Amino acid sequence: MRKLLTGAVNNAAQHMDKILLWKNTFQTQCNGDVILVSLNTTIEDEKALERNGVRYVKQTTDGSETINNARIFHMGNFIKSIENDYDVVMYTDVFDVVFLKDPFKQLDLYNYSIFIAGEGVTHGEEPWNADVMKKCYPNEKNFFNDKEVFCSGVMAGKPRALGNYVHNIWLTLLRSAKGHDIADQAAMNVIVYHDGYETLKKMFIYDKWCLHMATGGPTEFFEKWGFKQAIERKYGKIPNWKEFAIVHQFNRIPDIHKEIKKLNE
Repeated sequence: MRKLLTGAVNNAAQHMDKILLWKNTFQTQCNGDVILVSLNTTIEDEKALERNGVRYVKQTTDGSETINNARIFHMGNFIKSIENDYDVVMYTDVFDVVFLKDPFKQLDLYNYSIFIAGEGVTHGEEPWNADVMKKCYPNEKNFFNDKEVFCSGVMAGKPRALGNYVHNIWLTLLRSAKGHDIADQAAMNVIVYHDGYETLKKMFIYDKWCLHMATGGPTEFFEKWGFKQAIERKYGKIPNWKEFAIVHQFNRIPDIHKEIKKLNE
């Protein structure tokens, strides 16, 4: 099976340690290619990527959206462009994602073509996501109150299906109320719950595929904002990050961040 990991960054030269941690942990766990989408690439970025053996493609944003939002457009196009070269694609954030196991082993590609991971809490239980949804899609706020948050920072699937899915996130993002400068996750949740993707597989904490540590790990808000209680109520225990194939947002917890950085030494 031809596997690919991809993600988008700008200012690559300034973040090479994070890029290499992402790339190297992936290639330690599975046999696959890594291609970075480099946005607004400088000569310094090119030199740093080439010096460190990171394959990349260059894309330029037009400034009409924040980098966080604009990357969605470029990633949708890139993923669709490689559909004849790969059987399955993993698209993630880059600076705060590592791999502890082969992330493809749990994917049922016979029955599903897109895979996403929940954060373990609902929009009503998570103030940041609730605020973004209210500001970007105000008519959706009440509907999403009891709906689990799915994170746009980690997804996988067959290239054509995943590329079209990411493109749909972009189109949904464009019709937001522009009330927040980070709208991709709210846009993704709108299409997850409204667009009826029959071959989309929702992964949850009990699947131990991906742990989003902003809500699922012991950050400063874990107990203060009630994430610990919500996750214990639903799953019976607090997740152990070491049991997951993918760990996201580890850099929000200093002790765990320090331990994970050692994986690249």
